[in-house]
Amino acid sequence: MYKEKTYRELIELLSIHKKLTFQSQLDLKEELNKRNIQDDIVDLENTIKEKISKIENLDYLNNLGFKADKFGDSIRVTRTDKAVLIDIIAIVLGIMFCLIGLFGIFGLIGFFSSESEFSILSLITTIGMIAIGILGVKFLSGIKRLIDYAGFELLNNNGTITLKKRFDTKLVEIQKNESLLELKEQSELVTLKLENDDILSANTNNIIQKMTISELTKRLKLLPTPCIKHS
Repeated sequence: MYKEKTYRELIELLSIHKKLTFQSQLDLKEELNKRNIQDDIVDLENTIKEKISKIENLDYLNNLGFKADKFGDSIRVTRTDKAVLIDIIAIVLGIMFCLIGLFGIFGLIGFFSSESEFSILSLITTIGMIAIGILGVKFLSGIKRLIDYAGFELLNNNGTITLKKRFDTKLVEIQKNESLLELKEQSELVTLKLENDDILSANTNNIIQKMTISELTKRLKLLPTPCIKHS
């Protein structure tokens, strides 16, 4: 990423490294090391160490809508109240936006069936209402997420993984050996699976999410390094 940058450009980036993404910070550090540039690199290294520490503590798991509680040698993963609230808000907004879109559709039908004078402003407003309605449909995806993770719990106790999750709205409890827990990468998602059952996913293009779900797998399996399988 930074191979074509000049020494001066790299130093300028170093001075604003906190505004860069985590991946960009890692790439910047690598390029500085390759060129043996040690000008005030300590702040960059500390920033990276701080983020890695948060990843190892599963602090960023909240960004995926989950939290991990540790007790003894066990770890329990549940959904955060914030994630549930966001889903509820998304559903409410989705319903409101869909209603607006529905009025827009009726307005568009009336617009072309009416003999009233043509108005560009009215047409634009009506199309805008329909666009809001389409956005509302996307917001309603929170309904499935809210149902799927109602009562969700993932627990490792003495090598046994217990998964509580809804499948077809029914809350099911599955218990299997931790050896059946794995990460599988497909397209832009890396998914934590218990044998054939999906548990939760992270975006492969977001290195913090990807490292967080890898660290979670490591903690659940008590292994030094989780393996991500590609399909």
